[in-house]
Amino acid sequence: MQNKEQQALLVHRENYEVPKGQEQVVHYKIAKLDAHGKVLEPARICHDEPKLFETVLKRNLEILGYTVEILHHPDGRYSSVKIETAEEKLALKDLEIQKLKEQVAQKEGNPLSEKDAEIERLKAELAKAKAEGNKGGEPKQPKEPKAPKEGKKETK
Repeated sequence: MQNKEQQALLVHRENYEVPKGQEQVVHYKIAKLDAHGKVLEPARICHDEPKLFETVLKRNLEILGYTVEILHHPDGRYSSVKIETAEEKLALKDLEIQKLKEQVAQKEGNPLSEKDAEIERLKAELAKAKAEGNKGGEPKQPKEPKAPKEGKKETK
């Protein structure tokens, strides 16, 4: 048993040999690791039909926290796809956020961009137009409510 586990750990897409007669199925290696890299479930090699793998298994394995490495796909797809754990996805998102923060920090040092300047100009024009509109005439008085008609008879 120990020998199979070691073999599964050493197998990668580059050195994997597809068994004869199994060229039409997807071969993939799965393992479950915790956030610190400790092995919760040892690596093992699985193979399933392409349609079943793409529609059901791939998503379910991702939800369950497995790391999946596709060793062989009959259509040649997923040659570099690796389903990532939630921690790996969060780490990638953190890197993206950090890059965006750096870009914003660089822009803050520069003078206002053209669009920012245009927005400020339009705000000033709007304030000026509002100020001129109030000076030109008296403010409108609210209308008084109409008196009820007296010609109708009340019914009891």
